[in-house]
Amino acid sequence: MGRRDFLGLAAGATLTAAGIGSLLGAAPAAAAPAHADPANDPDSPLRFALVTDTHVNVGSPQTTQWLTQVWASIAARTPDLVLHCGDITDTGRPDEFDRYAEILPPELHGKMHYSPGNHDVRWDPSAKEEYHSHFGPAPYSFDAGGVHFIGFDPTQVLQEPGHYGPGGLKWLEDDLRRMRPGTPAVLFQHFPLGNTFYYVDDQTAVLDVLADHNVRGIFAGHIHKEVVTGFNGFTQVGLNAVKNGALYYWVERQRSADGTPVLRVSRINIAADGTETEVPVTALPLAGEGPGRAQRPQRIALGKVAGGRLPVTVQVKSAARPARVAVDLYPQSVFGGTSTPVWQNLSAGEGHEWNGSIDVSSLAPGSQRLRLQVTGADGTWWEDTARFEMDRTAADPRARWRYRLSGAVQGGIAVIGAGSRRAVVAGSSGGTVVALRPDGHGSPARLWSAQVGPVYRRPAVDAAARTLFVPSSDHRLYALRAADGHEKWRLDAGAPVLSAPLVAEVDGEERVFFSAGRSLFAVEARSGHRRWTVPDRGFSSGRAASDGLRVYTAADDGYARAHDATTGEELWAFAMATGTENHVALYSGWDNVVAVDGGVVVVGSVAGSWGLSAATGAVLWKLAGSAMYAPAVPLDDGSALLTTEWGVMSRIDLATGAERWRTDLAVRVFNAGVVVNGATAWAQSVDGRLLGVDLTDGTPRGRLQHSLAYSFSTPAIVGDILVVGDQNGIVAGIDLP
Repeated sequence: MGRRDFLGLAAGATLTAAGIGSLLGAAPAAAAPAHADPANDPDSPLRFALVTDTHVNVGSPQTTQWLTQVWASIAARTPDLVLHCGDITDTGRPDEFDRYAEILPPELHGKMHYSPGNHDVRWDPSAKEEYHSHFGPAPYSFDAGGVHFIGFDPTQVLQEPGHYGPGGLKWLEDDLRRMRPGTPAVLFQHFPLGNTFYYVDDQTAVLDVLADHNVRGIFAGHIHKEVVTGFNGFTQVGLNAVKNGALYYWVERQRSADGTPVLRVSRINIAADGTETEVPVTALPLAGEGPGRAQRPQRIALGKVAGGRLPVTVQVKSAARPARVAVDLYPQSVFGGTSTPVWQNLSAGEGHEWNGSIDVSSLAPGSQRLRLQVTGADGTWWEDTARFEMDRTAADPRARWRYRLSGAVQGGIAVIGAGSRRAVVAGSSGGTVVALRPDGHGSPARLWSAQVGPVYRRPAVDAAARTLFVPSSDHRLYALRAADGHEKWRLDAGAPVLSAPLVAEVDGEERVFFSAGRSLFAVEARSGHRRWTVPDRGFSSGRAASDGLRVYTAADDGYARAHDATTGEELWAFAMATGTENHVALYSGWDNVVAVDGGVVVVGSVAGSWGLSAATGAVLWKLAGSAMYAPAVPLDDGSALLTTEWGVMSRIDLATGAERWRTDLAVRVFNAGVVVNGATAWAQSVDGRLLGVDLTDGTPRGRLQHSLAYSFSTPAIVGDILVVGDQNGIVAGIDLP
């Protein structure tokens, strides 16, 4: 029996033609006629179990013990299927998957269905290859007992929160459209939606898709607690975690007192002695209108912002009779977390209209959103959003153009060419690499387009701006001609290239330094010939730095290191984090982008940043704050800009670490980071905002909300145009003041 067979990953129920395949990646089984297929019979038995957040960790015997008890109890009930809502492992490491395989009993083989969690992919050097090799592709769907199940994967390679993206939304819409009429659907995934949850950045678009289909329930994990809500026509059950104890959920389709079908959900608590307690949780109605659907508004009308206030009119259905209609500003700045709304009630008017206004004076210029909740007398509700625009001032940037690529533009923007012939290059997770000339007042001129594997980090460019080095999760580093995008050479690194490559001159020739898997590579820029490799040094998705003599890196084994640029010999190592293997992997400098200037190397972890001697690795200074994501930016006068993930930017002296100034941007800043244009530093926040800061004293210098999707893409500046990408695949050109 193969490893994947052992894990019980074959779909146990009949698959519909809508699904992309079983969890083994096989072609979907052909669907039998509806009257003959028990999977589509609403009166056939249906009994299944739910688990989530098992967080298998070889260093945690307690978690293993709880999961062993859970599997034994579930197996004894002989379910039709078992749904796992993600965070199967703690860090997505192979030994954790192996331990999970050891625990899963044979009785559950062929019954398991999975959706990955952020812990399965966040620190994963395989770019989900490890997960897919065990659990198959996602998204997918299947039918069982008259219910259509959808297993979705909103997780993102190297990132914490969820994102469906245009491609995922289209898949979901197409799958739901192909359902048999009258069939109820259930979605299971790691992240919950709506309510106070903002773990999926495009959840408003997801809810829009679900709104027009017969989706009856959502099962989700991530929050490690039990939360049941009824809204937008479905019941969402946020599940408690196996990491918290030996517990799981049991679901059976039954008939309610009025004869309508429901899914009854109970929590099963298992004591240390094996005693089980079954606690009723909720019932998901599979017929009827669905919770909150009666409150769906017919119209949302927003007036023009005047005096810092936005007029709002909401028209509800005549039969709705809501107990409350309220609005609040959408918490755009919340990054993969929760936010409790500060609802402002609207007043009931004539013709089933509710009216009022809301203060929007604090918002940045550009696209913004209002969130709305119409609540019924039974406490269920319908939530929705509406977009509006905030005017800019002369001090604010201005959006000029937008260009869409397939997939997400998660890597940063590279610059090629010189003078008036300068152009920008963007790569996407869809594998498209495109060169754009951002001139004129309309759309940019596309110079060329090339197709490689998925791109998650910024390409590098040689000194002459003639060759572009593109990293890809298909295990290759590609060298493309900057003039036309034609391939010059490619190197198979044997693992996904999830780091940003660096080009530096060493011994009179240019070399490209990059990480793939757990190895560091040095190759000739001209030919792609491998000069040296350092294996087993730890995973790094950051960019190296070099002064021509040494190469400086940081990785998830807890160390920042210097290697001889000519030979790869290790010269010094600095411990950034200590503790268990899991702790070090999560909290060291695995996503660190190293900078070097004036004999000082700047490295960072989630705890702080250090200035190290480039020659010896000795500590010169240390600053608190998680500054490992945004690239440090050396300036010409011996100072540098450091920006923490919480948006605290400081200008420091590189030699001493002394702060010249510090400012709090009050936004989250990750890989996108900061670029400098003249006397202004421009910070790209994760929530799609661009914020200017005066380099002299850190005072604000303009702002723009140019995207409502997350951005991890480091911008580039050509002339007075800043170019940046987002997770929806948009490359935006923005005029700087």
